[in-house]
Amino acid sequence: GCQEVGHEKGLNWHILTSEPVRTKEDAARILDHYEKRWLIEEFHKAWKSGGTQVEGLRMQSKENLERMVVILAFIAVRLHQLRYLGLNKEEAERQSCETILSPLAWKLLWSKQEKSKPPKHAPSLYWAYINLGKLAGWHDSKRNGRVGWERLWEGWFMLQTILEGYLLAQSLDL
Repeated sequence: GCQEVGHEKGLNWHILTSEPVRTKEDAARILDHYEKRWLIEEFHKAWKSGGTQVEGLRMQSKENLERMVVILAFIAVRLHQLRYLGLNKEEAERQSCETILSPLAWKLLWSKQEKSKPPKHAPSLYWAYINLGKLAGWHDSKRNGRVGWERLWEGWFMLQTILEGYLLAQSLDL
């Protein structure tokens, strides 16, 4: 088992596994897998309930449902990546938002949110994370800097709509 250190009445816990644990390295590997479990839980929130809400799909055919499930899984991965990185403000401020958004997408987001001409260099990933939330009406009312799955999905979807509208307008010969 494991025991919390540094506390008089520290926690004790056991991890049950069907994997063989013969060495310290085996135990460390299993603990590493266990620690990553929350990433899977968060992906499921992004995909199933809070983000793309794949569970709410109602399609006319099994084939259409399968297509949408796959498409939304890819979007959920992108949202998960954005939120995971965005929650670490210090690290996210050092990364370009172009790791998640295309140059055109972040420039449109900038124009919409900042109401000014986009800068020459892409803003930070943290800026994109916060502004996608704000695009969907998120306000940091809890003062924790954490955009929820629903607002992140809605912001992402709204940005894709803006992007599609921009591309459509560009294609018109007006």
